Amino acid sequence: MLKYVLRNMWRRRARTLLTVFGIVVGIFALTVLGALSARLNQQVRGAETWFTSKISVVPSGSGLFGGSDRYLELSKVGEIEAVPGVKSAVAGFGLLLSDQSTGFGAPELIVGAELSKAQDLLNLIDLDRGRILREGDEGKVVLGSTLAEKFEADLGDTVELRGRDFEVVGVYAPTLSAPDGFAFVSYRDALDLFREVNPYFQVGDIAATIDVIPEEGVDAEELAARIGESVDGIKVISPAEAEKQISQFSLIFNAILLGIGFIALVVGGLSIINTMIMSVSERTREIGLKKAVGAETGSVLSEYLLESAMIGFFGGVIGVLAGLLAVYLLNNATSSSQVTVFSVTPTVAIGPVVFATFLGTAAGLFPALRAARLKPIEALRED
Repeated sequence: MLKYVLRNMWRRRARTLLTVFGIVVGIFALTVLGALSARLNQQVRGAETWFTSKISVVPSGSGLFGGSDRYLELSKVGEIEAVPGVKSAVAGFGLLLSDQSTGFGAPELIVGAELSKAQDLLNLIDLDRGRILREGDEGKVVLGSTLAEKFEADLGDTVELRGRDFEVVGVYAPTLSAPDGFAFVSYRDALDLFREVNPYFQVGDIAATIDVIPEEGVDAEELAARIGESVDGIKVISPAEAEKQISQFSLIFNAILLGIGFIALVVGGLSIINTMIMSVSERTREIGLKKAVGAETGSVLSEYLLESAMIGFFGGVIGVLAGLLAVYLLNNATSSSQVTVFSVTPTVAIGPVVFATFLGTAAGLFPALRAARLKPIEALRED
């Protein structure tokens, strides 16, 4: 039957090719945006691992990713550590690695942490090689995987951060998220760099954030609430709140993806319905002859459903291949900047083909039923 169906499709090749092309356009867009969404979701999941494994304390009016020019006094560290259930409270300070925009994704940051208390915090990310920072490691740095690749740096090498040299003592494993672009240094080094970059901004010993690690067995959400009630002048972001804020970044892209899928559904579906109705109309006498010599209703139904499914399948395959080629070329164009905009997953590569095939089958159902229900005598009388 497959050979016969393909031959029928080719009988009206121009119409079939135009229908397939309409599906290709929709599936191409679905594939490219799906790869973009997959990359964003990878970043969200990786960021969640970092930000939801601790409690973040920031100045009032600020958020998980900044948004305020206010800072915390270091005395807040002691107040937070006095709250029952707190294992450690780590003063942190961060600044941009460069004033130049890094384009897509999270910015590259120099992240400083009070090393006498930061062992649990720095162990939240797996090491690829080397070691984490420890107390007394001024002038040393542990690089995220993207920065290590950007600097072409390995253990023992020296990298320049904001005009100051640092010795690389460790490189973190890829997380596919924001920490890949972090350079971890001591709190004192980060604060000194901030003062050098902003000489007119007079600051004492302050913290941009205080990261709290709960004691084992302590509920992080309840602890976050206790910290907020016990310490004034701060904003506490619990793991659940951090997850909520991070997840919001992917909502718009997933909404766009659903929108493209809906457009592909409407445009592709209508074009397939139109093609199959025309096909049934042109072959009415042929269908009548088949049924007159004993063809079963199910056989005729299967024939036309298979034809519409094949149109969807071919459109899906070509659209996915074109989309994957575009994704490859775009990723290759940004690779020199250590920026990966798209990610190809099995869902991205296979999902649109399945979607297009299902779309073709569903769109061809009405014309196929119309063909299968034709009565032989009435069909043979058609001109």
